[in-house]
Amino acid sequence: MRFFDELHDRVRQQKGRDFLEAAMAASALAAFADGTVSRPERHSIGNMIVNLRRIRLHDPKTALDLLNGYIEDLSRDPESAEKALSDKLKRVANNKETAQLVAGIALAVSYADGEFVYAEKMQFQSICETLGVDPETIKPVSTGR
Repeated sequence: MRFFDELHDRVRQQKGRDFLEAAMAASALAAFADGTVSRPERHSIGNMIVNLRRIRLHDPKTALDLLNGYIEDLSRDPESAEKALSDKLKRVANNKETAQLVAGIALAVSYADGEFVYAEKMQFQSICETLGVDPETIKPVSTGR
């Protein structure tokens, strides 16, 4: 019985890992949309990591390491990084609730500095398209500020 309990936990954790990677991918894409990651955007993501229940299930350091790695990849090779991060988004696109949550995270990060500039709007549209959600139906996720 213990084997099956451990297997169930691993499957659940993997599904959670897909969500975590997609959430951090969407955050990185949204934050980097205008070519820089502002302090308010980083603060918003940090608050989200601490306050959003589905992310809190993971080690915050893991989430921040993923995020920082994704941002570094975007800085180094934007085209390759965007494709790789888009693939992470696609892994959760088949779950409507999860896809909407990830899109809401991206929208919250986009608004973090008080502006929603053209590049951020276009990136948000792209994230929603990849996730298969209607951008008009997405509300920003509260980051706990």
